Amino acid sequence: MSDYGELVIMGSGELADSMAEVHRALLAAHPDPRPVFLNSPAGFELNLENINHKAAAYFERNFGLALAVADFPGPQGTPAQIAAALTTIRTGNYLFAGPGSPSYALRVWRNSPVFAAVLERWREGATLIFSSAAALTLGAHTIPVYEIYKVGADVHWLPGLDVLGELGLPAAVVPHWNNRSGDQHDTRFCFMGAPRLRQLEMLLPSEALLIGVDEYTAARIRPAAGSGDVLGVGTVAIHAHGAAHAFSRGETFTLDTWRGLNVAAAAMPEIDGGLDPDAPAADTAPVSAIDDITPLRDRADQALRAGDFADAVEALVGLSLITQAGLEQGVHDRADCAAQALATLLPRLAQLKPKPVEDHATALMDLMLTMRAHLRAAKQWALADQLRDGLTALGYRINDTPDGATWQRSG
Repeated sequence: MSDYGELVIMGSGELADSMAEVHRALLAAHPDPRPVFLNSPAGFELNLENINHKAAAYFERNFGLALAVADFPGPQGTPAQIAAALTTIRTGNYLFAGPGSPSYALRVWRNSPVFAAVLERWREGATLIFSSAAALTLGAHTIPVYEIYKVGADVHWLPGLDVLGELGLPAAVVPHWNNRSGDQHDTRFCFMGAPRLRQLEMLLPSEALLIGVDEYTAARIRPAAGSGDVLGVGTVAIHAHGAAHAFSRGETFTLDTWRGLNVAAAAMPEIDGGLDPDAPAADTAPVSAIDDITPLRDRADQALRAGDFADAVEALVGLSLITQAGLEQGVHDRADCAAQALATLLPRLAQLKPKPVEDHATALMDLMLTMRAHLRAAKQWALADQLRDGLTALGYRINDTPDGATWQRSG
């Protein structure tokens, strides 16, 4: 497998500014990165052109790179359109896909020359990044999310594209593993919730692995080395019929470790996820939309008290990501709680190790302005003003311009 490029499974956030650092780390594998957006999973969307534009604007804004779009929305594609998509793919070395429908993506990509070209480029060394809906297609088994969650179809699997099978991983991928968008119901495990995930796991063949990836998190696999690591803010969970293990941010793993989970099934503990079929009914209680904010807030508070600048910044970044995710998913109470915690904690950061704060000022300020822009877009004016006033108190002047907000040090 010496020629294979990296294979990256993202839980969500492929076009979120907060995931730019993850993309930047992945782009570093190519001295001359040539990114290509595969829009097939969203080919049925009436706003496909807007999705294409959003992807292009994201790469220009964050990396100064021109993004090519491999425009193959579906079977209705003309021969000229298919030829153009093939040319675009064959000249790219950073191929990524994300939003849309997994079942639609399967129908469009299966046995298509376009997806065959994608796999060919990956085998030649291109990086392949699949997130959200696209990530679901990577395994031998795919959850038809909308059909089950929205339409009410019985729990079942669809045959996946089995890209992971080339790496000796008979698997099913579950992005949005830790989703919290449900107000009064469990939307973890890609909106399936714990009861449905139990049923899905029992329907998998005995050799299958289940790979769960948290939101704003990526599992980076390096086929040539037979290893990988976890990027972003969350964890990657590997299940194998009774065996389970979670890999945290920054943690490395080997593919042999993943394959070996079936062998060690009887000895491995279950991770916290309520997946024991014999667990009490309380396990399926509704999941609070804000129950992941308190640990981060407490962690930041303790780090600030202890003078641990790095840990405080990491916790604050986690709160900012929750704010953005809440806005993107329409869970405004969650965004509000995280933003309020930030507004309370940020002033204390200014008093902690002034020089490191200055060293990280640019990255932190850019992050805060991005979050403020999301708040304003969601018409959360009071919280946006609270953030601005807090930053002003820290000594940063915020200027709103027609092209967006800018900042500078006061004085």
